[in-house]
Amino acid sequence: MNHHMFTKFKIGSIDQCPSAAGAMTAEHLLQTCPLYKVLRKRFWSQPTSLQNKLFGCLDDLRRTATFARETQATI
Repeated sequence: MNHHMFTKFKIGSIDQCPSAAGAMTAEHLLQTCPLYKVLRKRFWSQPTSLQNKLFGCLDDLRRTATFARETQATI
């Protein structure tokens, strides 16, 4: 994510999401980014915790990986 690359490795010019709604973190992308609200609803029709999206069962992890690919977000 932009935030991690920028703050940890000083790679990139900013840590912000293109939505200008916050830093591009995993939590932002998977839970709150307005750019991907519709896509999130397609993948998770019910509210799903960040914990499940990142550390859930194999199906949860596949869903998260597919979601991340479809966002085409720079990571």
